[in-house]
Amino acid sequence: MFAIRAMVLTAGLIGLSASQGAAQTSVSEPPQVIQLPGITVTTANKRPQRAKAAAPARQTSSGPAQSGTTLPPSTVQAEPPVFEDADANVSVRSAEELRATGVEKVADLEKVFPGLTVRSRGNRAYANFTVRGMSSPDFYNPSVQVLIDGVPQSAASMTQDLINVDRVEFLRGPQGVLYGANAFGGVLNIISRQPRENTASASGTVSNLRSGAQAAATGVLIPQTAFLDLALKREWDRGEIDDLLTGKDDIDSGNSFAGRASLRYAPLGGPFDMALTYAYDRVRSHEEFYIRDELLKKREYDLPIPYPFLDRRTQTASASWNYRLGGFTLTSITAFQDVDMTRDLYGYEFPETEKAFSQEMRLAYAGPGPFSGVAGVYIRNSDFSREVSYRADRNEIGTDTLAAFGEITWHATERLDFTSGVRVTRDRSSIDYELPAFLSFSDSAEFHSTQPKISIGYKLNELTRVYALVSQGYKPGGFQHAIVNPANPADFEAYDPETAWNYEVGFRTSMFRRSFDLSAAIYHIVSDDKQIYVGPVGQQVIRNAGEAESTGIEIEAQWRPTDRLTFRANANYGRSEFTHFIDAGAGVDYSGNRVPYAPDFTAALSARYVFEQRYLGATTALLGGMRYASRTYFDEANSLSQGAFAIYDAAVEFSWDNGLALKLFANNITDEIYREYSYLSGPQVLSLPSEGRMVGMTLSVKY
Repeated sequence: MFAIRAMVLTAGLIGLSASQGAAQTSVSEPPQVIQLPGITVTTANKRPQRAKAAAPARQTSSGPAQSGTTLPPSTVQAEPPVFEDADANVSVRSAEELRATGVEKVADLEKVFPGLTVRSRGNRAYANFTVRGMSSPDFYNPSVQVLIDGVPQSAASMTQDLINVDRVEFLRGPQGVLYGANAFGGVLNIISRQPRENTASASGTVSNLRSGAQAAATGVLIPQTAFLDLALKREWDRGEIDDLLTGKDDIDSGNSFAGRASLRYAPLGGPFDMALTYAYDRVRSHEEFYIRDELLKKREYDLPIPYPFLDRRTQTASASWNYRLGGFTLTSITAFQDVDMTRDLYGYEFPETEKAFSQEMRLAYAGPGPFSGVAGVYIRNSDFSREVSYRADRNEIGTDTLAAFGEITWHATERLDFTSGVRVTRDRSSIDYELPAFLSFSDSAEFHSTQPKISIGYKLNELTRVYALVSQGYKPGGFQHAIVNPANPADFEAYDPETAWNYEVGFRTSMFRRSFDLSAAIYHIVSDDKQIYVGPVGQQVIRNAGEAESTGIEIEAQWRPTDRLTFRANANYGRSEFTHFIDAGAGVDYSGNRVPYAPDFTAALSARYVFEQRYLGATTALLGGMRYASRTYFDEANSLSQGAFAIYDAAVEFSWDNGLALKLFANNITDEIYREYSYLSGPQVLSLPSEGRMVGMTLSVKY
């Protein structure tokens, strides 16, 4: 495998050096300050694709506008691009929207995206992502794929801090053709900012629960050619759980640090660009306190066991480049990620490591003619290990993936598109387990899968598009990452891939002079060979034990009745249940039960009003938001659950023309405490509480 990595990296470097000459001799065009009717976005469908341009900054049109002043960019919220030609349900949130709604981490994205639910399963390393009722009981094999600048993130590092982000794209439904394994429920694409001028920003936050600071800067090394991006973030969690036995307060404290550096070579107008990136993320936290259910609302802990502790370090190095010739674009993304994590739980240590190498090479075409498309190859190698201190054992899981994919669109007319695609994958998984003086076990398994896709899209007019889509996603098969009972042979048996067929129709439109945007989709998903934990508690193992269906509708809308007022709303209503699930080990039939971690109804509503007041010489924005989730079950028996709840947030932000901004906020105003996760331990229910009310302020400055 080292030889393969070396050959791939060498080939990439040869391609870079060969292309630099052509890029340096190209004629650079001066930057144009114009508003285009459309922009090109290549991240959602991995090829150039028309999208509606972000709206320009809204100027004052009444009242204070008579003074001739305008709203500063730090206060005005530009609209993110909307994928007009994408025959799928795609949502995009800009950096300004994420900041305004208090999105600081990947887990916070459930605040702004319809149908996305992110819940802790004990700690932030292995959170459960649910989309369209598609959840993943096995947190080592997630149902959603998270990518940062095209680099897939390890299951243990999906809930990272967000730093220096330009926008986040959310693709809902199985995305197996272009994204492969684990794009089962959807894909979160996180795209970093890439300015072409010297910029700098910094902010600091103080609140009753959390404090932190972050900074980002871009330096121009060679005008319009080479750039250096730097970003840092530091955060301290004060904690809010009290220990009744020892009298200690705020025992669930922690801290985190994230840093990112990127060297970019991107000549303006040139055919070639590249980026070398290094990212580091570390979390040290007491965050796995299971509280007796009757003490949950008080956030009081009374178990006589050592405090839990999580220490996770993630390092990611990547190299990406693009070469354009005519209507073709050749892209390469090479990445290596190293995750080193130790969990202290119940007085025992559970160290885990994962080293993953990935390489994607693809060729996209979006030139003249009736066809456009993309084709490529993808390889990934992962080496995972896990130990249990009280047993002194070691479990090693190796995974090798090789895939080829392609998607082509026939633009039959100016309004009608047909798209078809397929991905062919070979996954190989191996296990090497050793319990000294007791057991040594090795095995391997190979899986082959094919994920097709077909869609049709029709533009009714310049503002309305309808589409229909059939696609398939899958989660790869493999072996148990966490061996529960070495004496149980089922712990060492391989399980098969899980597949899901997605049937979907939808539309997007803009009305009332583009002041009202609306998109909606109706979906029906059929899952086979579901990977479910079966067996009695304490002896559970992953097996292909069930089938499920998920049917629902998702809606997203934005209304701008005036230049100063914006409303945004989204909702997902559906039902996800097991159509066939018999746990042979426990002798229980769960058919007809709801799928865990999949609420029937989720909704979010936000409002933003911008006005000027003369007393502080600043433009002021008032913000408010609400999130709702219906009952959520935590187990296949539907015996443990969290009832419906709503969270309310509010903020006021002052922005000055010099780039200074002050935000006063209150999140979870009613101090609603809900269960993130629950499980049964003997006769009592233990639960993880959500975060309580947070009140604070953020001071930021931009240059």
